[in-house]
Order: sequence, then C-alpha cells, then structure tokens
Amino acid sequence: MNEVMKHMDPQSAVAIRAQVNLIQEVMAAVMKEGTHYGQIPGTQKPSLWKPGAEVLGATFHIAPSYRVEDLSGLDFIRYRVACVGTHQASGIVMGEGMGECSSMEEKYKWRKATSNREFDATPEDRRRIKYGYDKQERREYEIKQVRAESADHANTILKMACKRAQVAMTLNVVAASDI
Repeated sequence: MNEVMKHMDPQSAVAIRAQVNLIQEVMAAVMKEGTHYGQIPGTQKPSLWKPGAEVLGATFHIAPSYRVEDLSGLDFIRYRVACVGTHQASGIVMGEGMGECSSMEEKYKWRKATSNREFDATPEDRRRIKYGYDKQERREYEIKQVRAESADHANTILKMACKRAQVAMTLNVVAASDI
C-alpha cells in the first residue's frame, strides 16, 4: 500500500448507496421541480438550483463559506467565487465549487431603452437593436436596447457568482451530479 492510500479512508459501496438513497428520499419528500431543481432552457438535463443546494447542505450538515475574487475592469463588473463546504459538526472541509458572473453576460449587459429619445441620445457603440421571433404570434420583433450601467448590477452579479459556486460545491461534495 503506497503512502497516499494509507491516508485515504474510502467509503464502502454500501455507504455510497445509502448516500444516494438519502438524496433520492430528500428529493422525493422535500424538493419540488421548479423550486429546488429544474431544466434551464437550452440545456439537456435538469439542474440543481440554489434552494435545492440549501436543502442538500442542510441534509448533510454542510456550511458554505465564500472566497471572492474581484476581476472587474473599467467598464464591467466580474466576480469569481469559490464556495467552501465545511462539515458543521467536525469543521472538516468537504470540498469546493467555483462560480463566476459578469456584467458582460447578455442579461446584465443590455436593457430595453426607456424611450426612442433615450435610444437616439445613447452613443452608437452603447446601443443596439435586438431581433427576435415570437413563436406564439409567429412574427419577428425588434427591441431597442442600451448598455446597462454595470454598477447597477454589481450586487446581483456577486450574488449570482456565489449562487453558482454554492450549487457547484454542493454537487461536488454530495456527489449528486447524476441524480
């Protein structure tokens, strides 16, 4: 047995099966699709959402803590966050997850112009016309948009990075990615 193997305390297949069963029981008894997990448009499989990560964290007594890296620049806000999952009773670090969010993401970068006047008064490099298609009405549409102020979204962007990191940490720690 090598030196690394001496310090590893692997779980038995029975213990792993018990953990999977517990997660499935909690999902069936407590978690609701559309609240705790669900399918994000454009993805293939259901995803764990923050409320679900909180339920699983409570189930396994995992306390999240965060390390925030501010990668913001002159005209944008960007945070990279590591969420550390610590076992509440023992203080043992169980694992980590990373998350990032930026004001350069589509949903934070642009907003609908409040009027034609605002759109026309906005410098050309800070405005656009977004084209789309309404499936119900079966017609194309366009929306006049202007760049959003990054600072207006700073707190939201930080919280979103933390949320993404917490979900990643929970999936890593409880090994629930396939469930």
